[in-house]
Amino acid sequence: MRTIQIASTILVLLSGMQLATAQVKRGELHGQVGDSLTKGALPNATVLLKGKDTTFHSLSNDKGSFSFKNIPDGTYTLSVIYIGYKTYSKEGIALDGSSTPVFLAPDQKMLKAVNVAAAKPFIIQRLDRIVLNVAESPVAAGGNAYDVVLKTPGMMENNGLQFRGKRLTVLIDGRNTNLTGDNIKEYLASLPSNGIDRIEVLPNPSAKYDATGGAAINIITVKDKRLGANGTLTAGGGAGTYARYLGGASINYRTKQLNLFSSYDYLHTQTFADNNSDRQLSANNVQISEQTRDIRTRDNHSFKAGLDYDINKRNTIGLLLRGMYNERSHYALATATQSGATTGGAGVSTVNTAGHARYFNPAVNLYFKSILDSAGKTLVINADYFNYNRKWNDDLLTRYYDYKFIELLPSLVQRDALPSDNTIKSLAVDYTQPGKAVKFEAGAKVNFNTIDNDVLWQQQINEEWTTDEGRSNRFIYKENVNALYLNLSRTFGKFDVQAGLRGEQTNTEGRSVTTGDVNKNNYFNVFPNASVTFNQSELQQFGFSYQEKIDRPRFEILNPFLIYVSQFSYTQGNPNLSPSISHNFELSYARGLEWMAAFTYQHHQQVVADVFKKAATGNAIISTYDNVSSGEYLDGSVSYSKRLLHNKWNTVNNFGAFYARYNSNGTLALDNAQVTAYFTTTNIFQLPQSFKLELSGRYYSPMAMGQYRFNSRYAVDFGLSKTILDKAGTITLNVSDVFNTLVNKYSITSPDLQLHDIAKVESRIVKLQFNYKWGNKNVKASAVRRTGIETEKRRVENN
Repeated sequence: MRTIQIASTILVLLSGMQLATAQVKRGELHGQVGDSLTKGALPNATVLLKGKDTTFHSLSNDKGSFSFKNIPDGTYTLSVIYIGYKTYSKEGIALDGSSTPVFLAPDQKMLKAVNVAAAKPFIIQRLDRIVLNVAESPVAAGGNAYDVVLKTPGMMENNGLQFRGKRLTVLIDGRNTNLTGDNIKEYLASLPSNGIDRIEVLPNPSAKYDATGGAAINIITVKDKRLGANGTLTAGGGAGTYARYLGGASINYRTKQLNLFSSYDYLHTQTFADNNSDRQLSANNVQISEQTRDIRTRDNHSFKAGLDYDINKRNTIGLLLRGMYNERSHYALATATQSGATTGGAGVSTVNTAGHARYFNPAVNLYFKSILDSAGKTLVINADYFNYNRKWNDDLLTRYYDYKFIELLPSLVQRDALPSDNTIKSLAVDYTQPGKAVKFEAGAKVNFNTIDNDVLWQQQINEEWTTDEGRSNRFIYKENVNALYLNLSRTFGKFDVQAGLRGEQTNTEGRSVTTGDVNKNNYFNVFPNASVTFNQSELQQFGFSYQEKIDRPRFEILNPFLIYVSQFSYTQGNPNLSPSISHNFELSYARGLEWMAAFTYQHHQQVVADVFKKAATGNAIISTYDNVSSGEYLDGSVSYSKRLLHNKWNTVNNFGAFYARYNSNGTLALDNAQVTAYFTTTNIFQLPQSFKLELSGRYYSPMAMGQYRFNSRYAVDFGLSKTILDKAGTITLNVSDVFNTLVNKYSITSPDLQLHDIAKVESRIVKLQFNYKWGNKNVKASAVRRTGIETEKRRVENN
């Protein structure tokens, strides 16, 4: 309650203050960089403001705009550098807040000598966001969205995606996927990277975004801005142990009022996954050694179609249909050896599994945007429908052998059917009112989520199929979240201040159709957030933010039935789990475009933890979940970005460490923790003859949290690309995990279990891809669509 009162006081102060009559301030310079012939904007130009003792740096944004603020009085020289153009330089620049247009002349000698097109940096880091320009990475070509997201500095995979220890809300083109856990991983792994324009990560999203998760990530798909008919063609192939291939096409037709677009991509892959585990059960001192090889084949089809139409200068409507259809099959052989058993029987067993899965997820978005007046008041309405449908079938044959490897009869013949259907419907209204004193944002959202998970297990007895009632169940989970938010922001001299409140009323119902048990929950939360940025100068900024967030238990961990993983491993949900509330604090610092540092502290209440226990009968281990009273997370990182060798080498390096700990008072053996260090680096080189080279790597030291201990992990990736056909075509060759070092080794310690596991998913893969762009080269001045993410780009674009 005290937190809410403080946040409310901040909002009142912000809204009540009046800004003095606008005056032109000294110490400011604005401008726009363009081509002297076409007058078109030149994005990502290097802009330097050189004084007697220091130099200030900036980059032009997508519209070619740049700005400098709070610059000490003095005499300065403005220089603008852009590859393929003559360098611009002007002395005696006045810092009076005026706008300075800069037009660069093409340097024909440079173009002939190096034949290099100016490129955006692959990774751009700011205090309020990190941007990955996917097309600028040769390593990303031919991959998928999940692999590209993992290249974000500070991003890691730990029971799902995390950024600086925060759970992620994942959006596609500004629309929430509402997927978590394995579902979001499966979805992103099926989204080809060649259909992605850029990825934006918001470390501390405002009250406009759902309170679930501590950070937001928006995957913005490719959308051509050129007038007339345009498109791309993509084809490629590769191999690890097995061959893979891909193909795709997109077409876009744009006029001044209408934009029609569509795309289709196909990806075929086949990989292996090896898993070796050794476990010891404390209760009866049984040792089990299990080896599994799983060969997975995937055929993925992804599609997108839509239109944007300007009714008039102030009103726009749009329709977007996107989705994915994925056929996946796998064949696995698992061999298990038991020793130390006190009774006789089988010592060795094998399980042959042949399975097939089909994923289909259509999504529809209908939106309307209206600019209400000349002052820029804006109303946006979004209606969304999202369906994630899975059909999964396995046939399993288990054979038993004695300790002399003589087969014991009879064998066990089983099959399963694991369909799942997730339907999400939402309606959101957002209102924005810019102002000289305060920018005002408010909105409402209604979200309905229904998940139907039906598990059927059958066993063949005397050539007839009999339902296994102990493992078959149907679980339906319904969730309704109703939200209102208010967000205010303004500038006080060198301070940018933002404060907001979001209220969410949640209604949930988990119902077991099999047993008739129903678990309902209703609760209301208010989530304050606030941030302050101190712009000491254009060169240095300091930031502080606070957010209160909620992590609702995923539906699959609320299902109380046993879910089969292997003959010695099951998972089981807990319908009594409570949502976890977290308080998130972050201090950040940026120096120009080169240095950035962030320190994050999180305190979680009723945090959900993984726990392990022995099954009541047999030698299986059950993985389940429980609420722990609290948990702490600390993360500190420093990033260094630099363009070297006359902008031909762009390097981004991130070093950090984190510490995560449950506070369980030792009751569940979950207090295990240690400091983990990590390092990531991405280096892209512009080479002669329009070649581009990328070398990137990542390293994580050993990590301990709860009942888990992970070994260190590291990998190196390589990519090489070349533009051809008058820059319309690009050929890319890349190798992921060049030295084949990416292995996941971990151990689990609990009162019932000691486990050591080595999991190796095929990671060294060679890929070759060709991409060709065709059509009109004229570019429309600005895109029609503005999503919630894009409206928050203003602060970035003005720096």
